[in-house]
Amino acid sequence: MTKDRMTVMERVAGWVGGNLRRTGIAAAALLMGGSLATAEELKPVTIVLPGSSAMAWYPMIVAQQQGFFAEEGLEVTIKSLDGSGAVLQAMAAGRAEFGAPGPGPALNAVARGADVKFFYNLFSRGLFMLAGDRNDGITSAEGLRGKQIGVSTADGAEVSFARSALGSVGVQPDEYKFVTIGQEGMAVTAFQRDTIHAFAASFTGIAVLKDRGVDVFDLTPEGLDLFGNGLAVRGDIYRDSPEMVAGFAKAVHKATLWGMKNPDGVLKDGETYNPQEVERAAYARALLETVNQQYMPVGANKLGYLPESGWDAWHKSLLSTGELDAPIEDLSVVYTNEFVENLGDE
Repeated sequence: MTKDRMTVMERVAGWVGGNLRRTGIAAAALLMGGSLATAEELKPVTIVLPGSSAMAWYPMIVAQQQGFFAEEGLEVTIKSLDGSGAVLQAMAAGRAEFGAPGPGPALNAVARGADVKFFYNLFSRGLFMLAGDRNDGITSAEGLRGKQIGVSTADGAEVSFARSALGSVGVQPDEYKFVTIGQEGMAVTAFQRDTIHAFAASFTGIAVLKDRGVDVFDLTPEGLDLFGNGLAVRGDIYRDSPEMVAGFAKAVHKATLWGMKNPDGVLKDGETYNPQEVERAAYARALLETVNQQYMPVGANKLGYLPESGWDAWHKSLLSTGELDAPIEDLSVVYTNEFVENLGDE
């Protein structure tokens, strides 16, 4: 392990250390302790994720596999979709109680009348970057004027992020073009053929690009206050079953702390969701390390906290790029920290 990687792991371990008390995780042991509902009493719910990476979304997988959801009386089904737009559509159609969309698409959805509520921040340090190929000779976001930028989905969180990033340095939406190319592996070919000159990618996508030989150059402008995807719930569930939301948040919170302390356990549980990702242990471990770094709270914020400044930044950016036609007068309709405030660090 390199010195830099050790520093990250030590920082994560130092933050978690002393805060996580190990509890019995076998269902039988929990049942004997009387802290779990019986299988017949578990409430079935579904969460939809905007991608299939086991490492990126490990808190839900760990909470499922380690019995943390069951402790809260929940039987959770985890489904993978293609992007935040699909996540929000599934929630609106009643096919899922919970989802993990990006804040940009969520604000757009609420402005159009969607009834969803963010309640937990996963990627407090952001999920995306604007990646270029060093061999193209483009060294800044300003250099993307007149260029084509690859995105995985036409209505995903990466689109809102890219518009915000480019808008922050004065590059307007009519000065570039998005090209929907699908999964990250296709971006490699697109770079090689000069179909795109940048790719709005999650850090998992960046890992794929590097693994496939692209000399990645970060074109993301500095100073963006844009956090990444988090957990959202349908509005009717939030209003009618707040105890369910509280239990979901508690289980995910506990799983995140457990995962930061037990990377080997995360890799083992991840095999149940995406064995292809985990079978390359070194790659999966490096990816998990980056995930934990992005999950770390900013400043004095609590794990899972949704910062007002971040929502203001997203809102202002979407208005400036024209993604929002009119301001949302009260951003508190979009998110709440009430469930995070009741969580400790154990």
